[in-house]
Amino acid sequence: MKKCANRLHFEDFSFDSQQLALYYARLMKDRLPEHIEPLRLARSQRLMQGRLPLSRMPRLAESLEDTTGEINVELEFDVDSSGIPWIKGHLSCTLSLCCQRCMQEMLLPVDTTFKLAMIESEAEIERLGEEYEPLILDDSLVSVAELVEDELLLTLPIVPKHETQECHAVSIDNDPVEDIAETDNKSEQKKNPFAALADLKRK
Repeated sequence: MKKCANRLHFEDFSFDSQQLALYYARLMKDRLPEHIEPLRLARSQRLMQGRLPLSRMPRLAESLEDTTGEINVELEFDVDSSGIPWIKGHLSCTLSLCCQRCMQEMLLPVDTTFKLAMIESEAEIERLGEEYEPLILDDSLVSVAELVEDELLLTLPIVPKHETQECHAVSIDNDPVEDIAETDNKSEQKKNPFAALADLKRK
C-alpha cells in the first residue's frame, strides 16, 4: 500500500487547440505561455488549451503527495454585452492527497469550471453579475500557472479522507477508528485556509 510521502517530479507540458465556433475565436497555436495579457486575449476572443504540470505549482504541491501529474487546461477569453472582459476556465486533473484517517494516499479527481471578470479595482465588484468572480488586474500580464493554481487550491477538501468503505483505518472488525474519525470531524469545523482565496484579489 502506498504510504504518504512528498515527492517532486517535473513533466513537460503541451498545447492543444480546436476551433471555437461560437465566438469565432482565433486559437493559440503554441504551448501554454508562462504569462498572458488577458485583456488583449478577451478583445480578440481567444481560446487557449493545453496542459500544465503540477510540479509548477509550489503552493499546491505543499498539499500533494505526488506532483507527477498534469492539469488539462482550457481558458476562453471574451467580452460580454456590458463591456466586461472575462475568462472562463475548465480544469481537470487527479490530485494525490494524504488521507487524514489512514495516512495513506488518496486520489481526488478534479473537474472544475470558473468564470472571472477582469476589473481594475474593488469598486467595480458591485457591478458584476453573480456568474462572475472578480479578477483584479494590477498588471497587464498574468501568470497562467498561478491563475490555475488559485482555482485548484479552492477545490481542496478541508480534511482529505477516503470514503469510509475505502479507508484503511479500520479495526479488525472493519469498523472505522473512532478517535481518528472524531478528530476529523472537529478539524472539518475549522476554516479551509485556501477558501479565503475566493475573497481575495487575484493577481
